[in-house]
Amino acid sequence: MKHSFTESIISFLLGASWALVFLGAGLLFWSFLPFGIIIALMAGIVGSLLGLFFVVILELASLQYEKHRELKRQTDILLAIKELMESSNNASLRDN
Repeated sequence: MKHSFTESIISFLLGASWALVFLGAGLLFWSFLPFGIIIALMAGIVGSLLGLFFVVILELASLQYEKHRELKRQTDILLAIKELMESSNNASLRDN
């Protein structure tokens, strides 16, 4: 499957966002662990929120590109069907 430059950038940034999720969660978890496991878990969740926000945004962008590609493909198919129907109508009109 051929990807555009923008789709490649989105895929790269998506991977970087997942790394940010794990890095933020792990860093804050280990930083707050001396204060207790419950506080460390909450800090880890808070630390992952920024990365998760970027993951959601980039996934939405990726879905929009897929939707656009699928609509273009369906439009090409419908135009081909229209041309076939017009050519068959013209052929049947010439026969009569």
